[in-house]
Amino acid sequence: MKPADSNDTPIDGRRARGQANRSKLVAAMIELVREGSIAPTAEQVAARAQVALRTVFRHFDDMESLYREIDTEVMQLIVPLINTPFSASSWRGRLDESIARRARLFETILPFRIATEALRHQSAFLQEKQRIIMQMQHATLLKILPGAALEDAPTLAALNLLLSVNAWQQLRMDQGLDTNAAEQAMRQAAKALTATYPD
Repeated sequence: MKPADSNDTPIDGRRARGQANRSKLVAAMIELVREGSIAPTAEQVAARAQVALRTVFRHFDDMESLYREIDTEVMQLIVPLINTPFSASSWRGRLDESIARRARLFETILPFRIATEALRHQSAFLQEKQRIIMQMQHATLLKILPGAALEDAPTLAALNLLLSVNAWQQLRMDQGLDTNAAEQAMRQAAKALTATYPD
């Protein structure tokens, strides 16, 4: 008599191969986007992953579902950076730390932001991710800034804008600044907006 699970082996093998191919596709898409391919095609993804084109469509109903997988991978890089406690004791020091972290975070997600811009208007998922990122940016500022800044709605709104991923993209892509210059521009803007607040 055969063991009860003897017929599971081929299924398990196919499942393992399927998961391996899925991982290859996600890795291929991430590589292509990081290299500057704004909208990689299914053909490009298949070629980079070294799988058949039909494998792309077998695993993903459309390219947006592939972006969902990529978002999971990217968030694994972002969340630890966001959750790391600040070391500075003053709010100005913590604001400086926050700007440095934002620069690293924004630079990490910038290629993926650019790649998904064309899809955002037609994708509820991407719109929701944009909203979540904005909420995270806002929540961080609320934890850092002094009470006087929190009560100053126009300045708080301006800080949210000038220290956002939108501003980072404009500094890096439209103005052509390198990462150091873009980060310094954010620091200058934050310093100017908060100059009147007590230390």
